[in-house]
Amino acid sequence: MLRSCVLCCAMAGVLGLTVGCSESKDTKSSLTQRDEVAKTMKVKLDEMDKKLEELKAKVEKASGEEKTKLEIKWKESAGKREAFAKKYEELKAAAADKWEAAKNETEHAFNELKKAVE
Repeated sequence: MLRSCVLCCAMAGVLGLTVGCSESKDTKSSLTQRDEVAKTMKVKLDEMDKKLEELKAKVEKASGEEKTKLEIKWKESAGKREAFAKKYEELKAAAADKWEAAKNETEHAFNELKKAVE
């Protein structure tokens, strides 16, 4: 009887370690995925910064009605860029269980910025 109890406790311990290890693996892979997505978003942010610089240069060269239209577009784009940058920072700091939602929000902010710039 005592031997059975000891064996059951040992098996429960092994099972607990196995479940605990696989759960931490999932967390680690989630964080790795989050970091990879964050790197991709950083590249997209850099690309959009270049496009915004090009747009600003167009604003400075333009005149009259064209300049007014480009200024409005640039201001709107700059605001959307800030929103995207904020979501990007939130994504980088997101916990393993919340990074998917942060990713979706960041992608949405990127798409809004892309529409505004193009």
